[in-house]
Amino acid sequence: MIRAAALAGAFFLAGGAIPVLGGIAMLFAPAPILIFAVGRPSPNLRAIIAVVLAGAFVSLLAGPIASLGYLVSFGLATAIMCYMLERGSSFERITAVAAGAIVVASAVTTLAFTGGPDALVKTVHDELALGMVRGQEFYKYFGIQQAVPADTQASIIATTIRLSPAFLILLAAGTVILNLRVFWRWVGPQRLTYSLFGDLSRWSSPEWMVWLLLASGFGLFIPIGAVSDIALNGFIVIGAIYFCQGLAITGFYFQSLAVPAIVRGVIYFVVFAQPVVAAIICVAGVFDMWIDFRRLKPPSQEAGNLGDFF
Repeated sequence: MIRAAALAGAFFLAGGAIPVLGGIAMLFAPAPILIFAVGRPSPNLRAIIAVVLAGAFVSLLAGPIASLGYLVSFGLATAIMCYMLERGSSFERITAVAAGAIVVASAVTTLAFTGGPDALVKTVHDELALGMVRGQEFYKYFGIQQAVPADTQASIIATTIRLSPAFLILLAAGTVILNLRVFWRWVGPQRLTYSLFGDLSRWSSPEWMVWLLLASGFGLFIPIGAVSDIALNGFIVIGAIYFCQGLAITGFYFQSLAVPAIVRGVIYFVVFAQPVVAAIICVAGVFDMWIDFRRLKPPSQEAGNLGDFF
């Protein structure tokens, strides 16, 4: 337990101590405790005690504020994931609940410390501006003189603040899925009585989600700033889900056609590097509900009977 808690705390602290790589390591903070607790006697109690120990470890090395930050984000997500894994929940439900809890708890805690929404926006603005300055200094260190005009910096910061809810939700969801995958690959088949992920090449989003996509799309045209911002963030989040469905379709055909791994890697790189290709993949995920690219739905008797139509 102490080893798992210390490792979780170390991953979390790496985010503030090691540039770039530390941020990647921080995303794996829930994994050690999940591997320690899930599928063993009293798993929820094990997870809670380990999370508290990890918080104490973070407090000892970085102070109580950092410890609170761990507890309301990765610590809370770890406890929720452990509880839902023991109850046999699907990875989609675990991701939605844990990511939602991270976003809500982090937002409430941040608002309490900053003193309100306006102060929070100002704090985020100042941090982004400081980050851009540090980025330019980093480029200068390697001899790259790349000065960004002040108006461009202001535009980038304003857009980032506007889309920050969507970015936070996607980051939280990605973190949960990443740790679930690590747990599943490490000990999942031996600890769980059900298949957590199944065949991801056959994964599909719920059909009702298309109504949320349409509602958020129409909400973009509402001439009220706050409403259109909410709609835009919702549209991005739902679009990301359909992008994942498009990736599942791509993976399905990769398996069916036995595409070599190196070719798959190149195509995936192009998908993530080229926005136009990524948009096509997302559109394929949306229209999969009607076209059924993978032929996963059973054939409709009514659709094949022209006599009934006439």
